[in-house]
Amino acid sequence: MKGPILNIFLKNPVPGKVKTRLAKDIGEEAALEVYQALVEKTRSACNDLDVPKVLWFDSYLPNPSDIGSWGHSPLLIRKQEGKDLGEKMRNAFLYCFQNGSCPAILIGSDCPELDLLHLKEAFHVLDHKDVVLGPAKDGGYYLVGLKSDTPELFHGIEWSTETVFARSLEKLQWARKQVGLLPILSDLDDVQDLEYFESNGILDWNKNGS
Repeated sequence: MKGPILNIFLKNPVPGKVKTRLAKDIGEEAALEVYQALVEKTRSACNDLDVPKVLWFDSYLPNPSDIGSWGHSPLLIRKQEGKDLGEKMRNAFLYCFQNGSCPAILIGSDCPELDLLHLKEAFHVLDHKDVVLGPAKDGGYYLVGLKSDTPELFHGIEWSTETVFARSLEKLQWARKQVGLLPILSDLDDVQDLEYFESNGILDWNKNGS
């Protein structure tokens, strides 16, 4: 698939394997419900984006009938490959570039504030920048987009820490990459985040299992 492409990193919906920090406070089944609501929120943001999409699952390839619709553009399903998050992300980008898909953007499903306008803006930024990042309030990032292989971005980073964004930006500056930034948004990682998104009407989930 030539041209721009959107990659979405997802976890297979298994209790105890998703939103583990949140599960310590609300239980594994409830955390799974929250995760599924986050995936639906991500799907809503992506549905009207008219570019091919790749869903990257962490453990196994689900039955295509279980995935649902992600819009009318071509959709691929693949398994994440790599020893850590950085290697998995780089391999996803390499897959895109080796198949002629460029620019490529990658998101997860932890950011319920992410919407279609943010995604369109990310592709627009890549019209005149080498890299686009969407910084998260917790010190990570919710989106990364590239026009070419950028190996320095995926090595020497302590993933899942509050230093991820700052360290990534530092590495890109060393590599003399032109970087564009999106607005700072919030991820959902723990019960305080969940309460914030609930109270502000940003995330609706099956709280009572009904």
